[in-house]
Amino acid sequence: MGLPVDMPTAGLLAARAADALAGMTQAVGAVRAAGPAAAVALLVLGLGALTVAWRAQRVLAGLGGAAAGALAAWAFRGGLSLHLGVSPVTAALVLAPICGVLSAALPRFFPFAAAALPGAVLGLGAPIAGRPWLGAVAVGLAAGFVAAAFARSAGITFASLAGGLFTALGLIGLAGDRAVVAAVASRPLVTLGFALVLGVAGASFQLSRRAPVPGGLQDATLPSDRHLG
Repeated sequence: MGLPVDMPTAGLLAARAADALAGMTQAVGAVRAAGPAAAVALLVLGLGALTVAWRAQRVLAGLGGAAAGALAAWAFRGGLSLHLGVSPVTAALVLAPICGVLSAALPRFFPFAAAALPGAVLGLGAPIAGRPWLGAVAVGLAAGFVAAAFARSAGITFASLAGGLFTALGLIGLAGDRAVVAAVASRPLVTLGFALVLGVAGASFQLSRRAPVPGGLQDATLPSDRHLG
């Protein structure tokens, strides 16, 4: 789905928000249709990301990087299809493993990619020299480098937010066909709000576990942490 390059920033953000809500509705429907096994898997993954992701930071980085690559393929599917003739599925199958492997090998790449993606989306609304792609690159890189400088904090925060979403989807999937579930499923903002509350709580808990894991993510501004754990 392509967007006009001359769309005002407010209109662009509104369109992206509507796109995200539509994707949330589709995700809820897919989880409910997939059955309880998929819901349990999402719930386990979500609870792990909310509580113990800080203990397995290379695993976190690898999975998070793969997710960021897949989301990038979805977020920029219009441009990829229009300019490169690449379908979103093909792009996701290429980008997800590449970003996952890079993040597992270089854990700081995960928070970089996770922050660069929304930064690039926002940057489309701030063209440089009349070119939206230049704005996307500039804002994306700036957001990515800031997140990489605070790799541990950013990585745990992103993981917790994803964990909150997975947990919310898993609970919806396990609740079956109850009327309240149908009501929630038709209101993606409710699901996102619940996921955000869970994500903030998970991030607060994990960030309170101050000592980083050796060989994992570390904040560049916390040199005193590097000898801990």
